[in-house]
Amino acid sequence: MRAGRLSSLFWLAVGLISIYGSSLLGLGTLREPGPGLFPFFAGCFVSLMATVDYFQSFLREWEIQDKLSALWKGLNWHRPLAISFLSLGYILALERIGFLLSSFLLLFTLFKGVEKLSWRKSILIPAITLGTIFLLINFLLKGTLPKGVLGF
Repeated sequence: MRAGRLSSLFWLAVGLISIYGSSLLGLGTLREPGPGLFPFFAGCFVSLMATVDYFQSFLREWEIQDKLSALWKGLNWHRPLAISFLSLGYILALERIGFLLSSFLLLFTLFKGVEKLSWRKSILIPAITLGTIFLLINFLLKGTLPKGVLGF
């Protein structure tokens, strides 16, 4: 456990150095971010995770250690693999077939195939969600989304 604690302290130091260095670069504001804003948030995140890991190392000592194989026994890999491959397909199809069609196909497949929802819910939820997003981005925010084969 000492190695785990030492690595947590190392990452805490890295995070704190990042916070300090980014503050020297200038943080700016959320509307006009400075060059140090992203490294500042990254340093905060690393520091927070290192602190959490440090305190969890004490809890791990008190818990009964099971065999590593027992942790993986009975784990269902179908859902995470399906979601990973569907997400990869979505990324590859987004520019080609457009935001609306690729997003609808992704959400429909997730709801119907992975979550086993009814046909009605599997069609209505993505349609309402994507319709709302499309209206918000295109008309309210005046942004653009990948058009693809549908042309809108």
